[in-house]
Amino acid sequence: MSLFPEKINKVSVLIHSSDLERVIDTISERGIIHITDIGSKENISKDPEIDSVISKIISYENRLKKIVSILRPYRKRPSGIRAIISPPEIEKIRVKKKSIDELLDETEKNLANFEQKILEIDSKLKSLDESIKAKDSLISKLSNLQFLDFDLSYVKESEHIILRAGISKDLDLLRKKVEELGGIFDYRSLGRGKDRRWVVVAVFHQTKREEADKLWQRYVEEIEIPDIPGKPSEIIKRLKREIKGAEKEIAELKNELRKIANKDMIKILANLEELTIEKVKLEAKKNFGKTERVYLIEGWVLKERVKEFLNLLERITDKRFAYTISNPSGNPEEPPTYIKTGKITKPFKPLLTLFGLPKYREINPLIFITLWFPLMFGFMLGDAGYGLVILFGSLIAFLKLGKRSRMIREWSIIGIFLGIWTTIFGYMSNSFFGDLLPRFFGTDLPRINIFGVKIPIDGLRNPLIFLEIALILGLIHLNIGLILGIYQDLKNNKIKDLICGKFSFILLQIFGGALIGEYLLKIWELSSTFKTVSYIGVLIGIALLALEAKGMVFLELMGFVGDWLSYARLLALGLATAGMALAFNIVAQLFGDMIHVTVSIFILLIAHLATMGLNSLGAAVHSLRLQYVEFFNRFYEGGGKEFAPLKAKRKYTELI
Repeated sequence: MSLFPEKINKVSVLIHSSDLERVIDTISERGIIHITDIGSKENISKDPEIDSVISKIISYENRLKKIVSILRPYRKRPSGIRAIISPPEIEKIRVKKKSIDELLDETEKNLANFEQKILEIDSKLKSLDESIKAKDSLISKLSNLQFLDFDLSYVKESEHIILRAGISKDLDLLRKKVEELGGIFDYRSLGRGKDRRWVVVAVFHQTKREEADKLWQRYVEEIEIPDIPGKPSEIIKRLKREIKGAEKEIAELKNELRKIANKDMIKILANLEELTIEKVKLEAKKNFGKTERVYLIEGWVLKERVKEFLNLLERITDKRFAYTISNPSGNPEEPPTYIKTGKITKPFKPLLTLFGLPKYREINPLIFITLWFPLMFGFMLGDAGYGLVILFGSLIAFLKLGKRSRMIREWSIIGIFLGIWTTIFGYMSNSFFGDLLPRFFGTDLPRINIFGVKIPIDGLRNPLIFLEIALILGLIHLNIGLILGIYQDLKNNKIKDLICGKFSFILLQIFGGALIGEYLLKIWELSSTFKTVSYIGVLIGIALLALEAKGMVFLELMGFVGDWLSYARLLALGLATAGMALAFNIVAQLFGDMIHVTVSIFILLIAHLATMGLNSLGAAVHSLRLQYVEFFNRFYEGGGKEFAPLKAKRKYTELI
């Protein structure tokens, strides 16, 4: 994989108007050129009729999308986890090349066959659903009034009486107040104990309306009595029958939509896809220049595909075209970025795009994320048991499910790397589900001797050793960033940034570190010559940094030291994982001794799954943070625009 994005050329092509459609069709199927807007050029105009055609296509797209949104829930296909694990294969519809007018006519005919019917069914379903909700609401209101054994039409307000109903907690007081007003009162209880309430009904003379309204507002949660003839119990039965009939009709209508979806959905999606492809072509065409008989096309083509592009044009136009090719250095416009990925680096590309693609002249850091993200994740999770779970889980997913799902395959590759490094660092720190082995099985991880160092080393008892390893890894990581920055500045001829902004830190680390090692840490004794060289090196480094930092030398130095000390989080999160695992092992042992060994096993399973999940999330976030902030800060800006060639994306159709 290249250290920089792939090389790219700017291509300008003049073609005759009679060849235009064939050229657009062919290059869109190949996905070979990233079209750019020609802007305003002398004697070059743009086609003014394109927008009206695009508007027509968008109108048809919207109509088809509405149909698709209605039918999609009824289409028979796997969903949820099953769809992720085993996505269904799409049987593509073979289509011939059509002119835009032919495609629009065909779309209109297709819509005439099913649009009105589907929209009518959808409207009917919504109407029935609203009707059922209204009737359910009415049943809810009437359910509290079922004890009224008379026709509700008899109690409509008249010139003599008014009827009030509701729910109250103050039954005795309310009854007394109603009787004082000369009203007729009835009630039924709801609930029991402290939650007990009463459904109350009262009839008043019209002359008592004002007093009755005040009484009801103060003591009663009013129930509206519907203006429907019949006893409440009879109305409820009638409404339930109507709901059942509506539900049966809904089931029939949904079944009809289901048949249409299973039969015609793929055809509708194919039609929509053809329209979308034509719209993309027309939008690209808006960027072309136009004279009376000639079109000008400009865009970016990968250097390795320029010859293929020209051969394609020769074949389509029978050599009736003219072209110019220029390198990005001769163009003020920033070229798009194309990163070529391999089987291993491709899954890690989303982690890079999450921050931002490199600009064309920037170093591509994908290979370094591929190496360092799993390594730092493994250090921070740091448990061989968790590492083996992640490793074997990812291997099983890759081998069993990876062939069916691209997403699972790519995530499995990342998981394999995370599992390997977690297992390595977990073994080094003597952690296998915390202290599971010595606590429950009376044994330890096997020991090995590497260059006189006995491994594993207990991380909880010897944290300083792992702090030293973390800081050494951090220093290596930061200096790789500095070296990449120096190389990038050298390639882009930014000599001042190279010397003052990056090389100065190299000098300060080498010679400043030598002096700190002698005077502060007392770990070596320098010769007088090297000591003098170190003083000079430090002074030169500070002077160069001052030119770059413009007086903020101290802050720049402290910023670098702060970035370096950030790598101590490698140890902190590793200790957190080990500490949580140890604590849960102790809890499981105690409950096992007090109750039963099965309780201990249950606690271990749940606790270690939770610990692995939480600490994996923390390790991933902090590992990415070290890449994005500490590492990228040395050389990387990002913000590049992705190379996006004109491409007919076909999921449901196949051009013949």
